Amino acid sequence: MARGPFLYFREVAGRAVAYRSNGRSGTRRRFGRTIVAALGLLAGIGATTEAQAQDTTFSLDRLRIGTAPDDGIGVWRPEMAEKPRLYGQFALGLSWNPFRIEHELENEESQQEMALRSGAPVREQLTAYMGIGFEVFKRIGVNVMFPLTLVQTGNPTSVPGVIGATDPVDLAPVAAGDIRFEGRGVIIRTADGFFKLGANANIFAPSGNDQSFTGEKDVAGGVGLATELDWKVFILTFDTGFHFRPESAVNDFTTGHEWNYGLAGFLPLRDNTIRLGLEVFGSLQMTGPDKATVASSPIEWMAEGRFTLDKKKQLYLNGYGGTRMSPGYAPDFRTGLAFGGWFNLVDEEPPAPKKDVNYNKFNDTLDTDKDGIPDYMDLCPTVPEDKKPPYPDDGCPQEPDRDNDGIPDSRDKCPDVPEDRDGVDDKDGCPEDDADQDNIPDAKDDCPKEPGEPSTEKGKNGCPKFIRRVEGSTEIQVLKKVEFDFGKATLSKASYPILDEVYRLLVANPEITLLSIEGHTDNVGSDETNLLLSKQRAKSCMDYLIQKGIKASRLTSEGFGETKPLESNDTADGRAKNRRTEFHIRDQAIEGGGGGGAKPTGPKPGE
Repeated sequence: MARGPFLYFREVAGRAVAYRSNGRSGTRRRFGRTIVAALGLLAGIGATTEAQAQDTTFSLDRLRIGTAPDDGIGVWRPEMAEKPRLYGQFALGLSWNPFRIEHELENEESQQEMALRSGAPVREQLTAYMGIGFEVFKRIGVNVMFPLTLVQTGNPTSVPGVIGATDPVDLAPVAAGDIRFEGRGVIIRTADGFFKLGANANIFAPSGNDQSFTGEKDVAGGVGLATELDWKVFILTFDTGFHFRPESAVNDFTTGHEWNYGLAGFLPLRDNTIRLGLEVFGSLQMTGPDKATVASSPIEWMAEGRFTLDKKKQLYLNGYGGTRMSPGYAPDFRTGLAFGGWFNLVDEEPPAPKKDVNYNKFNDTLDTDKDGIPDYMDLCPTVPEDKKPPYPDDGCPQEPDRDNDGIPDSRDKCPDVPEDRDGVDDKDGCPEDDADQDNIPDAKDDCPKEPGEPSTEKGKNGCPKFIRRVEGSTEIQVLKKVEFDFGKATLSKASYPILDEVYRLLVANPEITLLSIEGHTDNVGSDETNLLLSKQRAKSCMDYLIQKGIKASRLTSEGFGETKPLESNDTADGRAKNRRTEFHIRDQAIEGGGGGGAKPTGPKPGE
């Protein structure tokens, strides 16, 4: 900042005499002080006009408070929601002694004199942070933060006779801060969500009070990276970046461009309704007269506790507190409280279509084909009924059936060979001796539609070891749980035999035209991570079956995360049962075909 020649001369002369006084006689020391006092008086007279001018300051707040729902207070996370969402947050933060005497003055004697005659330039700041943002495509986020200092107290920075204390600041009790615009994205995310890499860029618009420690005199901004490792039970996040800001000064302290960094560990508890965190963050000044000095290199630690307030975990309260770890310009103590929430931008459950009240209006006397069956009951209203079995009253003539097995030739796979009616595939029109082709005759096969191995155990001859097709149900029961590597979607080798039996079942039952593979997790970890993990695990099973030779058109996969538990997640046994993969038949070419599946004799699905 600009300084008058008298102010400059006074400061230089004072420092020179102070230097020469070390080791000199008392007479010379007193003489030097007399000269300094005289010069100071002249300088004060010459600089009266300038001393009344207001000096430009800088934004003092070192807390880049996270705005997104998954962020920490001082560290941002490369985590995005599964669905597009809008979020908002309001926080109050109190910092004590964020800018002290030793920051603005280098000379120790000046510091002591300033402590007696004035005090810390900024003693306390109470700041409100109001933010709003949105996330889309599971990878892109944008947010805006507006800080407003509601209470600010401090002491004069310009005191006559104190070497270096020449820059006056008129501290405003209430002052706006610089509006912060941020865009962020997830660049890399592994299939199981364990590793993530994100990038962000921000701009600080100069809307704050640049003469009262709440704003910069020009536009500031920066770019950064964040990486995260998510073990579900523990999350480790590191972010770093550069912050570009205009150079400003108060007395001996000058700001410049900075390198910022932060490290955080988070511990999700009780189905992610509670999240505890510990963070360390700071900066190192890279440019200007004070680059890489202790005063310009603050480091802080902070503990936080985040608590959800509703069943959907869309509202939360976050409390935090911490202290500085270095002499740099960070508060002696910092604490605060944040309240936030979010909602999806896409309707999760679209409303059902309205019922057509006109669907049942008809003429109940009309009979176009004159077969005595009104058109509204006649399946063939333009072709007369022939009254032949097995459906003499449906309004349609009996279709040709050359083998007289009751299955029309149009649906009979063996139109010249009668169906044997043995309870196995009795609707396809063909007799069969070994429907599942496991070399065990149907007459002796306890599971005639499920390929298996010979067994002397009652009820298990010809049955698979790990799966059962439940009679009268679309479910394929899994007797041994499909297993994956911990926290990942990689199939363990122990699961191959289970999926091989599913493969043989599909080969033996071509009428199964669509099989749904569904993944489920327990409640350990975040909702988003569990949902993603369940989807990826189900897809891993589907990919395995496709590689074995099953057509992709016969398979589909889906994940439900922790939303459909079988048991309570409050116990280890319940959580183990909830971590499961299920197989459901969604479509069959022949309704009711494939009867003959074994009745369930094992544990519940997923055990």
